[in-house]
Amino acid sequence: MVTRRVLVVEDEEKIRSLVELYLINNEFDAITAENGEQGLRKTILEKPDLIILDILMPDLSGFEVCKMIRKTEGLEKIPVIFLSSLQESEMIIEGLDTGGDDYITKPFDPNVLIARINAIFRRIEKKQTVDYEKMQLIFEQLTYQERKILQWIEKGYTNKEIAEKLQLTEGTVKVYNHTIFQKLQVKNRTQAIVRAKEVNFL
Repeated sequence: MVTRRVLVVEDEEKIRSLVELYLINNEFDAITAENGEQGLRKTILEKPDLIILDILMPDLSGFEVCKMIRKTEGLEKIPVIFLSSLQESEMIIEGLDTGGDDYITKPFDPNVLIARINAIFRRIEKKQTVDYEKMQLIFEQLTYQERKILQWIEKGYTNKEIAEKLQLTEGTVKVYNHTIFQKLQVKNRTQAIVRAKEVNFL
């Protein structure tokens, strides 16, 4: 089982240590940061699986950190749980609108925090399973000949050139193209290549 890495960005040492202790006791790999700037730097370097983020911090606020993460390629999908003393509904709404996946107010029960973390990871794992099953379905639907044609399309060959290589008529290749596009749920060659790469076929 892969150990999940969780980054705790919190300027209050007692809370930071408490969360770190509970994470370790629940078999997570805990990383900590004392402020928003350090949290952002560690996010870039460590690429954690989830971030627990305070809002009121001396340099960058949690909202600012979250916005930067959501705009950074490779980091934008990391789940963020805000952990804050700000209990006003407006703040909670802003946190979720900023890109937070959950919002927990202080004081808090560490066991509830762990439960929320596990819930997020279960959703991620379920989505990954669904995506994999969808990918497998596409693979199973494509025949050997259709896969070959898709590979030639990816290399930039025209229908006529593909027909010559596979000893088919150009019309037959066009029919194959139409079938491939339907199975991949796309409308043209470019989209077919993109979709095939999305599901790790090309």
